[in-house]
Amino acid sequence: MDNIESSERCFGTESALPDPLIGSLGELQPRRRGDAVVPRDVLAALTYGLELLRHGAVLTAHDGHPRAANRAALAILQKRDGLWLERTGLVADTTTDTSLLRQLLHNVIKASAASRATDSTMILPRKAAHSPLIVRVVPGPALDSSPGTDNRTALMKIYDPDLGLETDTRALVRLYGLTRGEATLAAHLAKGKSIEGAAADLCISPHTARSQLKRIFMKTDTHRQTELVVRMLPAVL
Repeated sequence: MDNIESSERCFGTESALPDPLIGSLGELQPRRRGDAVVPRDVLAALTYGLELLRHGAVLTAHDGHPRAANRAALAILQKRDGLWLERTGLVADTTTDTSLLRQLLHNVIKASAASRATDSTMILPRKAAHSPLIVRVVPGPALDSSPGTDNRTALMKIYDPDLGLETDTRALVRLYGLTRGEATLAAHLAKGKSIEGAAADLCISPHTARSQLKRIFMKTDTHRQTELVVRMLPAVL
């Protein structure tokens, strides 16, 4: 019940969605004439799966509206900083970012129809938070509730660096050829630490940390900390 009440507060009166169907664990399914209705137990199962993820996760249908969201995503959207939900769908701080995000979702869903693996990432600036949101979009599961209907989805993963990102350092070593020391430093930076703060945590000098960071940038083909975090997303748990 707590999950339902939280979802209603976020997507009910405050967001003013057009006649949403609010079900268990925060799923959203606007009722429109001619739309196939996905069974509530299917959406509940999908949302339960999203709750197992540590980051924000939103399952988006072909019409651009969320069908399911976990509590981490609800908390991010409720802040209305960088990304939130309006009658027209998901909205970013700028019109340009909103258009890019919706095009990204469309492209991923369209690509999934052709059975092509697609994985796209974008950064959404925020006004109040220390760092931008990082959004990663991958093909989601098909909501095959009715034959002949378009029920392909995109899974939008939302990362808030201010909350810290748990990173698999072994994956960083395997994917980018980092040393264990470099991978550990990169993992600290992914949690939003400054280079000085990470050096203090790791009991190394700032000079050593900066030298390692230069090698990390070279091996990951990045130039800034934000770019590095985006590149490390495959290793984020």
